[in-house]
Amino acid sequence: MAAVAARLIRSLYLRRHRTSSYRRHGSPRTPASNNTRTHHTQLMGTMKLSTRSPLVGVALLLCLCLSYADVGAGEGRSGSGRPYHFGEESFRHWARSQQGRFRVLERFDHELLEDAVGSYRVAVLEAAPRAFLQPSHYDADEVMYVSEGEGVVVLLRGGKRESFCVREGDVMVIPAGAVVYSANTHRSDWFRVVMLLSPVSTPGRFEEFFPVGGERPESFFSVFSDDVIQAAFNTRREEWEQVFEKQRKGEITTASEEQIRELSKSCSRGSGGHGGSGSSKWEIKPSSLTAQKPRHSNNHGKHYEISGEECPHLRVLDMEVGLANITRGSMMAPSYSTRANNIAVVVQGSGYFEMACPHLSTSGRSSPQRREHGRRREEWGREEEEEDEGHEQEGGQKSRGYKQVRSRIKEGSVIVVPAGHPTALIAGQDENLAVLCFGVNAGFDEKVFLAGRNSALRQMDEHAKALAFGAAAREVDRVLGAQEESVFFRGPQSHGRSSA
Repeated sequence: MAAVAARLIRSLYLRRHRTSSYRRHGSPRTPASNNTRTHHTQLMGTMKLSTRSPLVGVALLLCLCLSYADVGAGEGRSGSGRPYHFGEESFRHWARSQQGRFRVLERFDHELLEDAVGSYRVAVLEAAPRAFLQPSHYDADEVMYVSEGEGVVVLLRGGKRESFCVREGDVMVIPAGAVVYSANTHRSDWFRVVMLLSPVSTPGRFEEFFPVGGERPESFFSVFSDDVIQAAFNTRREEWEQVFEKQRKGEITTASEEQIRELSKSCSRGSGGHGGSGSSKWEIKPSSLTAQKPRHSNNHGKHYEISGEECPHLRVLDMEVGLANITRGSMMAPSYSTRANNIAVVVQGSGYFEMACPHLSTSGRSSPQRREHGRRREEWGREEEEEDEGHEQEGGQKSRGYKQVRSRIKEGSVIVVPAGHPTALIAGQDENLAVLCFGVNAGFDEKVFLAGRNSALRQMDEHAKALAFGAAAREVDRVLGAQEESVFFRGPQSHGRSSA
């Protein structure tokens, strides 16, 4: 009945609105909210018909339910990038005011992500000029990257105070339990930090603890009994409250210029460089990611990386941090990490990504079918029907199919790329695309590039090429050798093909 109702409304609508055929000519896929509005507008256009026929009215109601259900179901398909892509709507505010905000991404609790990165959380801090962040500690190790601005970060640990000047491009590791307070030291620019947190108590869950505060934030001391507070601080509860619970301006407040100057006086960049004495090498200090020599660089982009070799604290956490800055209209070659699961955050620009995923595939297809399938996918929002069954072929053989995961990305987007999954990043035409990448389980990891001058496929010997490709080695060499650049290339639009 529901299917009949849908067909009836569709035929009635098309009869009255034949001029709306633009949707069949490759229009870009819109977000779910826009799809919802589109369905709603189209259905409202047939409301006049429902007043003339009771049957049409019933069909309209059924079709309305189906339309909204279809929009929700589409979220998990390749156009949204789910479950590997997360947008702004996936963040939750832990603190928000005129002075700044602190947002935390939802947990990676999907079955395809939980084992790989489910123990980690992504957070973003944005602080207005001269903003001050209250002292607190996390029950999580933190790897922070300054994506914009400059500031001072102060750590209280090991019975001493350590004050660091940080600026755009810096990476810094803050151990779990260290009491931290910070401030934006610039008069006019915002201070923005992207961080990856590795909880030490409960995987995938962390908390922030404030020793000082009133109602928001609340001091964790407030739950202790009067006897404990008075004995611990050797003072009456009333006097203690006048100090610890007097601040009621929030977690992010504004400091005066004089206070900012005083906070900045003692900050430093840490002693010496990498490779010093043992105590210096293990010192907590900021390391500039973008000041290092790029691992890969050409006119189409640059790739920077800090691993455990440069930062021992990253080695302890089994992490690495990379930054790909892709020139507008260019792309990063299809590649994969051999061991690291990557959590990527877009810190500038827009574009799209594509990834080959075997876990979402429902059926194996021959090469011609895959090519035809790929052409249909070029129309954003055109989702062909796929079989629900078919994970195994005849004779019990496992299917070898792949599903294309593809989605637009912009500043603030988060992508999870599991180890071994070939992925390409493409920058838009308007501005460069900068993608920050936290690699976890990064010990002994290698990057394998699949196209370009440093493609792993180029290393195959002649006889293996003939056997694997089923074509003459000369033809294989011609195709594999056509791309003369490494890592970063001209993007699809530069070659006259349509991109996202």
